[in-house]
Amino acid sequence: MDNEKNEDLVERLKEALSSALGPGEILSYPKEAMAIGTYVRSVRYKKLGIITDAFYGDVDKDGKKIVIYTILLLPDSNRLSKLQNTADQYFLSNEYEYEVIGYLMISPIKIKELAKTLGGNLFL
Repeated sequence: MDNEKNEDLVERLKEALSSALGPGEILSYPKEAMAIGTYVRSVRYKKLGIITDAFYGDVDKDGKKIVIYTILLLPDSNRLSKLQNTADQYFLSNEYEYEVIGYLMISPIKIKELAKTLGGNLFL
C-alpha cells in the first residue's frame, strides 16, 4: 500500500514538473542547440567563447522555446590590447540563442581537455 502511494506521488511530481517546464524531457539538453564545445562569438560582449551548456529559457511570440547558452568567454588575445593595463579574464555568461554566432565549420573542442589545460574543477 505504501509503495503504491509513493509511486503515485512520484508520478504527480513528474506531471507537475513537466507542466511547469513545458512538454519534453525534464532537464534535457535542447535538441536544436549547438553542441557543447562549439566555438561561438558573443554579440553582446564581442568576444570569442565556447559553449559549456544549453537550456530552455523564455518563450518567444510564436510560442517557441528560446535556447539559452552558457558560454565560457575567452580573454582578448590581440597584442595591442595587451599593451593596455586591463585585467581581461575568462568568465561565464548566459546568452540567448540570437545573441551568439556559432562557428560550425570548426570542430567542437573537447571540454575535458580544456578543463585540464585551465586547471581547477571548471567542468565535471
